[in-house]
Parts: sequence; structure tokens; C-alpha cells
Amino acid sequence: MYNVSTPVVAKEILQDQRIVFEWDNATKTVEINFKEVDDDSTFVTITESGYDKTGDELIAAIKDSTGGFTTVLDGLKAFLEHRINLNLIADKFPKEVIAHGQN
Repeated sequence: MYNVSTPVVAKEILQDQRIVFEWDNATKTVEINFKEVDDDSTFVTITESGYDKTGDELIAAIKDSTGGFTTVLDGLKAFLEHRINLNLIADKFPKEVIAHGQN
């Protein structure tokens, strides 16, 4: 959509429990854990490791990554619970999407 891509390699998938993958040329590892709270609720935690930055650059990278994962989870929640596609990624930067479509 934005002419951006990165390789993603699945390392572990345990149905209803955990997903682990590497991305950003295998420099970062993401672990997603699912914990059933009750019959209708699941608590999701996401941990990303492998940052090579320090100080303010590290804080900015963590903030950016946290925002990205939060946006994806928000969209998934709306879709899974209500079958609504919120278009959160496409709507986030509409000028870039339009410009990309003109290429």
C-alpha cells in the first residue's frame, strides 16, 4: 500500500496460545500471546525485542511500533467481533495512498 515491505518469518505458532515471528531482516522478534479471560474474552500481549537503538531513538522506535501493533489489534477486534473493516491502515495516510495509486 505504501511501497513498504519487510520479510517476515514465522518461528512458532501454537493455536489459540502464541505466535512468534521475526521481521525487519530477522533483527526483531515479535511474540504474541493469547490468554483466555472467559468464554467471550481473550487478553493479548505483544512483545517485540531486538532493537539496536538507544536513548531517544529507542523511545521513538518503541512508540512507533506500539502504535502500529495497537492499530492492527484495534482493526482485528472490530472485524472479529462485528465483521466491520475499519480501514485503519488505509485511512491513516490517505494522501500517500492516493499518490501510490497514481504510480
